[in-house]
Amino acid sequence: QVDNGLGGTEPRFAFNGSIQQQTSPHKLINDICSSMRCMPYWSVGALTISQDSPKDSSYLFTLANVAEGGFTYTGSSVKTRATQINVSYFDNETQDIDWEEVSDTSMQAKYGIVTRNIKAIGCTSRGQARRLGKWMLYSLFHSGDVINFTTSIDAGVCLSCGDVIDVSDPMRSGLRRGGRINAATTTTVTVDNEDQTDLDGTNNATLSVVLSDGSIETKSISGISGLVITVSSAFSSAPNANSVWVISNSTVETSQWQVISISEEEGVYAVSALAYNATKFSYIEDGTPLATRTVSILNQIPNAPSNLAATEEIIEVNGQAKVKITFSWSGQRGVTQYRVQWRKGSGNFIQTTVTSTEFEIFDTTEGIYEVRVF
Repeated sequence: QVDNGLGGTEPRFAFNGSIQQQTSPHKLINDICSSMRCMPYWSVGALTISQDSPKDSSYLFTLANVAEGGFTYTGSSVKTRATQINVSYFDNETQDIDWEEVSDTSMQAKYGIVTRNIKAIGCTSRGQARRLGKWMLYSLFHSGDVINFTTSIDAGVCLSCGDVIDVSDPMRSGLRRGGRINAATTTTVTVDNEDQTDLDGTNNATLSVVLSDGSIETKSISGISGLVITVSSAFSSAPNANSVWVISNSTVETSQWQVISISEEEGVYAVSALAYNATKFSYIEDGTPLATRTVSILNQIPNAPSNLAATEEIIEVNGQAKVKITFSWSGQRGVTQYRVQWRKGSGNFIQTTVTSTEFEIFDTTEGIYEVRVF
């Protein structure tokens, strides 16, 4: 039972209707499923229904268990998405079609009023019609991003349409927090790489692994020594070698997606999924604020370079002695480019961009040089 918006409660979903004319089975099944946020799909010779409802993650994906192309992301233009949804439903009191209007005022202030009309199949409740409109608005503005990737059969066969998956993508997050397991017990996991991996056990860090039965289990991290991660309590069974591991903490979390399509292509599986937020259900039903996940550090402003130093030396160029000054500094993790500005005396600054933590000025002459690095 949920709040009906009129001081009472009602079932979350109800289908009140009668089939009075012939129609295609495909359309009929889709219409009925739409009344309860379900997606029908055909799999292994049977019709299966998946409902958009709260559920735990079903699998972990990193660059270690997807094809060489990695993850690709797509989405539609925000400006083309509706900011007002008009939902038609059958009003039992007036015995006529009525309309419920649901708007997103914050999006209307940015993009204006863009209207879309939808029909609530088998709906006789104004509250249910309003929840449908809010769900549609949420989907347009928060579930518009799509992730695509290709994975092997061992992971592909574990997925079904509607499943929620966790993705740790270092290209998007800025940190490598997942890979393959070299060896494991119920309390320790030896991972595949230390040098290129951010093995961070702070900020409420957790370790997620895929167990031998295909399920995911997550435990708090109690310590990290080299390549060995120790968890605070034992897994229900030891993860298999070469299976997937992922670290998550308050600095960077995994992104979550809901699978909408799986297709087999020559022994591999192509997967498409929509952005997923587990708090959307309470947001739609009672207005609880949406929770956000910190999935990237790439949008954080890095600290300034430090320890700027200069060395002067004489070099030989075509048999002539030349002087150059080499400037070096301590870089910041995750930064790939630095902007260098320099000048001699009170002249204008000359600006350039470098990809290393070093910059050289040739043919220098006596004077005061000023250098700034960003």
